[in-house]
Amino acid sequence: MRGGDIISTTALREALGAQAPAKSITWLNALIYGEPGVGKTHLVGTAQDHKLTAPLMVIDIDGGVSTLRKRSDIDVVQVRSVKQLVQVYRTLYNAIPSDGKRFPYGTVAVDTVTELQSLDLGEIMAEFARTNDRIDPDVPDMRRYGKSGSHMREIVRCFRDLPCNTIFTAHSETDRDNNMQLINKIKLVGKLRIDVPGFLDIVGYYFSEMEGDELVRKLQFMKTATTMAKDRTGAFDSLEINPTIPSLWDKLQETNK
Repeated sequence: MRGGDIISTTALREALGAQAPAKSITWLNALIYGEPGVGKTHLVGTAQDHKLTAPLMVIDIDGGVSTLRKRSDIDVVQVRSVKQLVQVYRTLYNAIPSDGKRFPYGTVAVDTVTELQSLDLGEIMAEFARTNDRIDPDVPDMRRYGKSGSHMREIVRCFRDLPCNTIFTAHSETDRDNNMQLINKIKLVGKLRIDVPGFLDIVGYYFSEMEGDELVRKLQFMKTATTMAKDRTGAFDSLEINPTIPSLWDKLQETNK
């Protein structure tokens, strides 16, 4: 194609690989956050229960996969350093089929990005302290926070772009606004609290409540003054009751029709 050549919209669309927005919504890419022990890892584990969201790989950074100990059908990779995580990603990336066939995993979960940030920042500070004996490795400065932030953004983007469902979990923390109202936050430091959710289509706050004698788990997708959440796909209710990864997958596919 030369400058000034006339080309039809259809030909240009084909040349660019452009498609309707709905056709671009293929995978669940989500951040699910909540208090430790609320059941985030158990929720992730339900991905193994649907033929189109299985097989499931859980990248265990938090050491909290005991809730899945009876699930012998789930692959768990324990990661205790950022170098290990990079190697896991490279192995997964190299497994992407070049012939358009299905990726070996239906879902890859990173559990949790909260612990991943702590791990990365600790490694950065330990390396810095080795070259400067006046540095307290337990007290990061802004430069080291910035370096860790860059690492985290790259990691989230890379895993998000794998040809499968990608689920990140994170812990939550509470704070109070100027009116002393309790608010729920993603437990990440600094701008990452905003940046990481920005890379993903779906952000849900996971919590549980007693309703009579029954414990009900809820996943909130509607942003409110007290809770960060979002659903760019428009596939989900503002509050999903006792959700599973298969139920979320099915709703997303209905939206794509």
